[in-house]
Amino acid sequence: MLARVRAARIAWPLIDQGVASLGNFLFTIALARTLPPQEYGAFALLFGILMILYTVMASVLFYPMSVLADPADRGRIGELMSVSFILLVGLCVPAGLVLAVTAFLIGRPDLIAALLVYFFVWQVQEAFRRYLFVELRFGAAVPGEIVSYMGQILIALWLALRGDLTLETALYAMTVTSAAAAVLQGIQVGFSLRRHAMTRIRAVVLEFWRLGGWALANNLCAALRVQFLFWFLAALSGAALPALLQAGFNIVNLLNPLMIGLGNVILQVSSRAHAGGKAEAWRATHPLALSGMPIVIVFLAAIVAFPHEVLGLIYGAHSPYVDIATPVRLLAIAALAAFVTDIVCAYFHGVSQAKQALIVNAAGAVATIPIAIPLIIGFGLNGACIALCLANAVRLVVLHLLFTRMIAADTADASSGRVRDQAVPARSADDPGEAMPAPEPIPVGDDRDTGDFSRATALGR
Repeated sequence: MLARVRAARIAWPLIDQGVASLGNFLFTIALARTLPPQEYGAFALLFGILMILYTVMASVLFYPMSVLADPADRGRIGELMSVSFILLVGLCVPAGLVLAVTAFLIGRPDLIAALLVYFFVWQVQEAFRRYLFVELRFGAAVPGEIVSYMGQILIALWLALRGDLTLETALYAMTVTSAAAAVLQGIQVGFSLRRHAMTRIRAVVLEFWRLGGWALANNLCAALRVQFLFWFLAALSGAALPALLQAGFNIVNLLNPLMIGLGNVILQVSSRAHAGGKAEAWRATHPLALSGMPIVIVFLAAIVAFPHEVLGLIYGAHSPYVDIATPVRLLAIAALAAFVTDIVCAYFHGVSQAKQALIVNAAGAVATIPIAIPLIIGFGLNGACIALCLANAVRLVVLHLLFTRMIAADTADASSGRVRDQAVPARSADDPGEAMPAPEPIPVGDDRDTGDFSRATALGR
């Protein structure tokens, strides 16, 4: 019986993720096949900023709330829900200003209203989804996800058939489906603001920041590494090149669900094995890490070998995106390096070494700017993809240095008989006795969430 409960707790979040990933992929492909490159490039730029803003929300609100909430303490859950919702509404004000400025910068002030409404509704829906997870009601969140992510595809296809699919109507389509999902999930949660929530804001904010500060720094480093490429391309040549870059990312980001699912398992296994030391935790973890490599290698090898065929299948034989074979090949190489790095970073989080993961992502972010500027100026889109490969190579080198040093120190401590430092896992929404999923680095370009390994992140949602 216990095994069945645990299996359900693992399966439902994966189903939830699968619905979101599939919906996002189909939606972004529908936009790419319908919108002109300039319009699709504006989509990539705007949703990159939307995802950075969501990173802030997920890191400082949703992630710490999930850690602090005790499923057995209904009063505490209600307090955290109320305070997090008040903070969310407050944070939407500066987020709205950022979105308005971004729309002006890309010459699309006509999208400001749609952007503001969508972002607010999306965050409310995401908050209700997280509240369901805090209550361990993982399966209950799935119907709302189907409404939101499958619904947006149906509306987008209907608009495309009518010839009415634009960036503005796409934003309103996502708003409508997110609102419908928010209503459904809000009813499921039975959410209501607690009267005393305002008196607890200061104390809860301090708790949230203590837990979410590292997550925010880690996720921003991961996000900015990619977003710099989009915005520097746009600054030099307009929105058309970011559209081509996004089209390439859409292909390699099909690996994101595998990375996130495997990262969840690795984090939990390494956390439980940490009692025997970091080296022992790695011995328990690395077979899992290797288990995903055949799928990754075969998938990326197919992209490298047959890029024109893959692009034609997804975007159509006459699409402007079928000619980006070289960038897609380079992105496949970058994706392989990113997969290895992010999986080991999941292990770092499992053995209470979040700072090491931050150093890895910070190194990649810092290296991106001096590497990317001359390459993009000289080689355009190909230069951006080469820069990402090199930045991910920097992450791999730093990862190797930190990992080998940590394992060597742990082995030396074990041989000298010193007492190892052991993690005290925080309670998670998945299981009060399990370690909380770590902050997730944003995959290279698309997918979805950033607060933990339970969900991917997308430029689409």
